[in-house]
Amino acid sequence: MEIQSTTPPPADRQRERVTSFHPQDDIRRLMPEPQRVEGDGSPMPGNLEERGRNLQENDRILQAEKSKPFSVQFEVDVVQFLLTLAALGSRLWMLGHPRAVVFDELHFAKFALLYTKKIFFFDVHPPLGKLLLAVAGGFSGLEDNADFDHIGAGYSPTFPVYTMRLLPAVLGSLVVPLVYQIAVELRLSRWAALLAGLCVIFDNALLVQSRFMLMEGMLLFFMCLSLYSYLKFRNLAHRQFSVQWFFWLSLTGVSFTCNLSIKYVGFFTAALIMIQVAKDYWNLLGDVTKSDLCLVKHLFVRAFLLLTVPVLGYVFIFYIHLSLLTKAGPHDNIMTSAFQASLEGGLAALTKGQPLNVAYGSQITLRHTHSLSPGKPCWLHSHAHVYPIRYPDGRGSSHQQQVTCYVFKDINNWWIVKHPDRNLLVVDEPPKPVKHGDVVQLVHGITSRALNSHDVAAPLTPQNQEVTCYIDYNISMASQNLWKVEIVNRKSDDEAWQIINSHIRLHHLGTGQALKSTGKQLPDWGFFQLEVTTDRVTDQPATVWNVEEHRYTKIQDKEGQTRDIAHSEMIPTEPTRLSFWTKFLELQYKMFMAKGDVEMEHKYSSEPIQWPFLSKNVAYWMSPNNNQQIHLIGNPVVWYSAFLSVILYVGVFVFYLMRRQRACYDLSESDWSNFVFVGEILVGGYLLHYLPFFLTDRTLFLHSYLPCVIYKILAMAALTDHLYSLSKRISYIPSLLTIFVLGLVTCVVWAFYRLSPFTYGSISLRTEEILGLMWRDTWDFLIHATPSPPPQ
Repeated sequence: MEIQSTTPPPADRQRERVTSFHPQDDIRRLMPEPQRVEGDGSPMPGNLEERGRNLQENDRILQAEKSKPFSVQFEVDVVQFLLTLAALGSRLWMLGHPRAVVFDELHFAKFALLYTKKIFFFDVHPPLGKLLLAVAGGFSGLEDNADFDHIGAGYSPTFPVYTMRLLPAVLGSLVVPLVYQIAVELRLSRWAALLAGLCVIFDNALLVQSRFMLMEGMLLFFMCLSLYSYLKFRNLAHRQFSVQWFFWLSLTGVSFTCNLSIKYVGFFTAALIMIQVAKDYWNLLGDVTKSDLCLVKHLFVRAFLLLTVPVLGYVFIFYIHLSLLTKAGPHDNIMTSAFQASLEGGLAALTKGQPLNVAYGSQITLRHTHSLSPGKPCWLHSHAHVYPIRYPDGRGSSHQQQVTCYVFKDINNWWIVKHPDRNLLVVDEPPKPVKHGDVVQLVHGITSRALNSHDVAAPLTPQNQEVTCYIDYNISMASQNLWKVEIVNRKSDDEAWQIINSHIRLHHLGTGQALKSTGKQLPDWGFFQLEVTTDRVTDQPATVWNVEEHRYTKIQDKEGQTRDIAHSEMIPTEPTRLSFWTKFLELQYKMFMAKGDVEMEHKYSSEPIQWPFLSKNVAYWMSPNNNQQIHLIGNPVVWYSAFLSVILYVGVFVFYLMRRQRACYDLSESDWSNFVFVGEILVGGYLLHYLPFFLTDRTLFLHSYLPCVIYKILAMAALTDHLYSLSKRISYIPSLLTIFVLGLVTCVVWAFYRLSPFTYGSISLRTEEILGLMWRDTWDFLIHATPSPPPQ
């Protein structure tokens, strides 16, 4: 038997044996294999090899850094350094001019002054920006005797104008390098980052808003810092739980907390970042290489540093704010009686000596606890005038004595709590306190008529009942003047009615309806005071009242009671105390519900639809002697081109989506992912900061649009960089695009220079020069009237 060898034939012999069946393969073997060019429009294969190479490169970088644990790498971006110098120079030049109140410096400089006096003030914006101004003023010797009462008023010689404007100016200048770095972290080219930085430097509106004691310079700084910190954190995903990773994540939470604590529009930046963080974590869940414990750690760290720490920081800022402002001031009447009584002076001087419990025979003033218009508190009021016999709509009234809610302190706000079964209007010895569930009568202190309600439609709210003080006309309409006291915030059912602290409802015994202030203003027959009615819907904030001022009636005769009400004063003994949380929650409610600017009309207010087109400017200051003036007005070249870029970016995105739906992949997967992410950050950030203003009914000004300007400038840089990368496929297109960008920058600088007299207010232009700069008919610059020549 012959045994054959099992040794395989040589490789060349195998190749000959295989190729002998396909001779045409010899030609194919000699030709080079076709190479896949990414972005050529054909379907993309998987990118596993690319991901593998990236992971190997990251591992190599980590190993290199671990081998040098004590080394620090430091590099200087010369362009970024020069941009920072240019930003500082443009913001700090002539910073002390004008030495007069510029626009909202009237409020913010005064708020800083009130901090030095420890006087409470109310503002709809959180306090961090004002606290920073107060700190700057404190270091520069801000005195508490400064006085200015209108825009354009001159500051005193000792007022530290330059120093207090320095902080917003420096922070506003740092927006420029932050915008540059944001572009770099978004993986744009350095040239695109330079374009974004130049547009921020030469935008007139951003410059003006950063040069004065205003909030936007600080707001934009913390907005950009939070965005930059998040991008740094995201780009360190390969170094999870490292010191740098923790640092940038922590700085993200701290910076957007500061942003939110200056103005509530900072919430939109925080929302943008939180959405992206949630999206990143969702993608992390799909990484099967991560253990469950690792994912839990990621979730805990993100929740703690981006939720818990910001909430604690926000509350701590208000703790400092309320700890500093301990004295009563011009704004404390916006707050509830209890809040006012906790402040030194003011209402506290009246309430400190008051008896605590309301008793039968007590003289009281009833304040509407939850005013429908914060900033306009009102008190239950009556006067000798009666309702008209017939209203304009043809309905009749009871023609009884009017009861209203009056927004001023007045002797007609005093009422006497009377026991229904007794005629005496004095306090017993010992006083018998009124408790929850007791029935009382309220007798008007001046007219001696009892609070009444009956089945007659209210003057402005016909679905509610009219409230009056009863006049006995000897007709069939009997009095219905019994009211049941409900203590809303009681701790037990036998709790006594206390001043300030007890929030009560007065339920009309005959109908079960509750005494209510509707907030509607009566016509001239009601002296434009606020309507008071009873409402069958009892459980609502508008039916809650509290006793503010209180004393025991000691004099029995009517004339003596009237004289006592008109002239009695209280002697302070002990202050009312409120916890921080009580004051914090009330202040939050008032800030969110305040509508002080809703009905205000302003010559320079504008609508959100006008902002991208720069339809209106805002006059900030004008010299009383010449045509020197400062206006908030953007650089039209920057604003128009950047807004167009936002639209084009969306258009390009939709174009790519349609192409990808047709299985045509013009970008590699990594480039496409970055293009989408950049759009989410910049276009999404723009829309998130812009669209909500269409839902508000407040009076708005152009400076509300400035955060959007940052986002659309970055969107313009991103679109330019993307188009430039695509243009490399055609030889002459990059040169044309470069020429176009250089021309755009030239136009930006030219427009900035032309409008700079309105930015710095240092040049008094002639009338024809001012008219020549009104590039839009809707712009409104100021011109001093030329005095007429004397008669010959």
